[in-house]
Amino acid sequence: MADHEQVMQRIKKVPGISYSVLTPNLKGFQAALECGVKEVAIFGAASESFSRKNINCSISESLQRFEVVCEAAKENNIPVRGYVSCVVGCPYEGSVAPKAVAKVTKNLFDMGCYEVSLGDTIGVGTPGSTQAMLEGVLETVPVNHLAIHCHDTYGQALANILTALQGINLNKLVDAGQFICQALDRKTSSKVAQARTDGQEAKS
Repeated sequence: MADHEQVMQRIKKVPGISYSVLTPNLKGFQAALECGVKEVAIFGAASESFSRKNINCSISESLQRFEVVCEAAKENNIPVRGYVSCVVGCPYEGSVAPKAVAKVTKNLFDMGCYEVSLGDTIGVGTPGSTQAMLEGVLETVPVNHLAIHCHDTYGQALANILTALQGINLNKLVDAGQFICQALDRKTSSKVAQARTDGQEAKS
């Protein structure tokens, strides 16, 4: 994270878009703050082995670091988004228990993360394991504060996303996507959004 300043100075910023910076510790947060960052992210894991391999500390140690970051962010009115890796499977430990994911997710939410993204980091999730994981997490964190990030390693990403979207208002989701596309000044590539637009035009 040593090049925060160079990156933030050189990227072309689009009005209305938040450019979040990964801040694994207080030092990283302070560096991001000096660059004028308006949002930060903290990145944990539900697997002990992955946490040690990825950020060189235990889950417990990572949460202690993140808590300090969240406190500093709150003092500076900076929103924080949380991320949890390996929510269904780990390259070192295999399957990850939903209760382990729920515990880390709740910790991040309780610290003040406005949203926590649940990542199937190595793409081993299935609709069944994704459903079980979500059921565990939803016992501790409200659905409107959760997001899901699926990798398509074994061709299951769309099925897993569909599982996660059960009960979601699709029209509002499409509207949100179109709003983002308008802000970025580009057309949507979503087939669902295109189909809905075509259907509305056909009715009018």
